[in-house]
Amino acid sequence: MNESIVAILDQARLFVEQHAPTDWLREAIPFGIICLTVGIGLSVLGAKLSRFGFAFAFSLLGAWVGVYCADQIGFSRPIFGIVGAGMLALIAFQTFRLWVGVMAALVFASAAVGIFGYQRVVPHVDDFRQTVVVSESVGVGSFELPTPSQQEHYPQPSPQQWITDLWTFVTQRDASVAGTGRAIVIGSLLAGLCLGVVAVRWAMIFSTAVLGTALITTASTTLLTSLSPSTYHSLQQHPAWGGAAVGALLVTSLVLQAMLTRQPKVETAEQRRKS
Repeated sequence: MNESIVAILDQARLFVEQHAPTDWLREAIPFGIICLTVGIGLSVLGAKLSRFGFAFAFSLLGAWVGVYCADQIGFSRPIFGIVGAGMLALIAFQTFRLWVGVMAALVFASAAVGIFGYQRVVPHVDDFRQTVVVSESVGVGSFELPTPSQQEHYPQPSPQQWITDLWTFVTQRDASVAGTGRAIVIGSLLAGLCLGVVAVRWAMIFSTAVLGTALITTASTTLLTSLSPSTYHSLQQHPAWGGAAVGALLVTSLVLQAMLTRQPKVETAEQRRKS
């Protein structure tokens, strides 16, 4: 199982290296520091400042839309930018529950897909790595054990092709995976949306804790890859250590944010008289 997880992490790293801009790769350390700072902020104060955070994010979007519209019709960019920022910030502030629901839906769906993939896809990775896609004359999507010659000459596939071939392989092995996966995605989206609209506080705590933990994990991986490759490779060989650290970080964030967002008890008139 550990080798399967390492293989998936290698494909994720290769995907980033192939698609990230060259300047970004050269500036990995500043990127890691920024992700670490934002991740810590989300993990500690994300839920408490979420309403203003949504308003600020939408104000930036509104400013960009306002400037774009000003350029199209030839009016003042500062005026349109300010008006656009104010309007979208007000809309986001008043429709806060909706956006909490959307964010919670995305976070829930991502978490559900990750758990589902770990249980139903990762166990097939070792078998998949021992197979190659045969030529089109045999049939698209067919798999067979490679000969030593095929292993030597088989080209390294792109991460996208690797994921596509893995999914084809898994669905051939287990026909119920595709349908179950779609059901899980739809169900988790709806559950997250409902929770976000009904239980705003808990949805924000969970969502920001997950997002903050993901950013801290990404930042840590980036910094370790650049500053201490030996430590990174050691963690790759022992993913349980990294998993335990991520789990502890997530639990800590949940507890901290639950404490920071706890509503103070309102003293009733009877309690005031007794005091």
